[in-house]
Amino acid sequence: MRQKAIPALETLMSAARTIGNPYLERAKKAGRKIVGVLYDEVPEEIISAAGAVPVLLRGTGSDGTELADPYFRELTCGYTRHTFNEILNGKWDFLDGAVIYNSCDHMRRIYDNWVRRPVSPVYSFIYAPKKGGELARRFYAEQIRDFLHRTEERFCVTLNEERLGAAIRLHNEKRRLQRELYAMQKGRRIALTGTELLLVMMAGKSLPVEDYNALLRKLIASLKSCAETFEPGVRLLYMGAHADEPLFFETLESEGGQIVVDSTGFGEQSCELDVREDADPFEALVSYYFEETPAVPRKFGTAPARAGHLLRLVKDYAVDGVIVTRLTMCDLWAFEQYMLRPVLEKQGIPSLELETDYILQNRGQLATRIQAFVESIRSSRGS
Repeated sequence: MRQKAIPALETLMSAARTIGNPYLERAKKAGRKIVGVLYDEVPEEIISAAGAVPVLLRGTGSDGTELADPYFRELTCGYTRHTFNEILNGKWDFLDGAVIYNSCDHMRRIYDNWVRRPVSPVYSFIYAPKKGGELARRFYAEQIRDFLHRTEERFCVTLNEERLGAAIRLHNEKRRLQRELYAMQKGRRIALTGTELLLVMMAGKSLPVEDYNALLRKLIASLKSCAETFEPGVRLLYMGAHADEPLFFETLESEGGQIVVDSTGFGEQSCELDVREDADPFEALVSYYFEETPAVPRKFGTAPARAGHLLRLVKDYAVDGVIVTRLTMCDLWAFEQYMLRPVLEKQGIPSLELETDYILQNRGQLATRIQAFVESIRSSRGS
């Protein structure tokens, strides 16, 4: 528990805990457009270049799926149900646009149902290939070109090289500041608890980038001047399906272990590399989102790269154990858990596989499993 509050940290964490926030309201009043997106393959720089604000679509704050249930099969994951329930609930009515891509069949149903509503902000769907190769890259480039044109038409702007280049530099600044935060997690003592770190990263998908960068600079300065740090009893790496419920991360850290790093689409993976600034901006964006960012489970043939990325994080952050989580009904992450199991076993890295709902309902059971996992790590090293 942090003894002294840090204003910038409190502001960022607050923004991550809700769908709306004062910064979005201020941007809206100033005439800026707000665009909902899914991650990881929607180039947010194109939205920023149009003067709009990209925000991550999610079901944060949802307490049920009664409105959404008639739109989906029973096997649809909780993220999809809760997100669409909040859409139907009017929580996302402030959006001026929305861009969806085929992250998985479940998430794609958000687009299928939303675009058929009497009033819908959805103006673009990106079909992102699940395979690599030159043919797939050319197809992806065509999809992004279409997305760019639709954004121009939606917001009555011309997205030239100058605008795109400025947006790339803005987002790269965000990535560099985030990497500075992660660097503070590598030592014996860490600057942020895992819950704080992950909420700060979620805030990066919840605020205008300019405001977020300013708050990050303040946070980093405060952390560097603040004597308060934490020494984890057990250093954990978290990876898995989308989870923006603070109570979930607090539970993962409730039994003596602390998350020092993650491997998530809104977290470490989103800031590991910059978009090239010395190339044609459009081509740089296509290359970055199609082939340069860390591999994700939806991409065929990338299992070795994903495993290698995970093992590098384990080494760089001196991780004692890995927690791999999937949402109920998520086959994609079920297979990822299965494929990572022998990789971690071969390296002698303790791991815990969890299945949980989008809205945490089994905290007691989860805490019991975390406690057993942390104790097993301590026992194995004789501490």
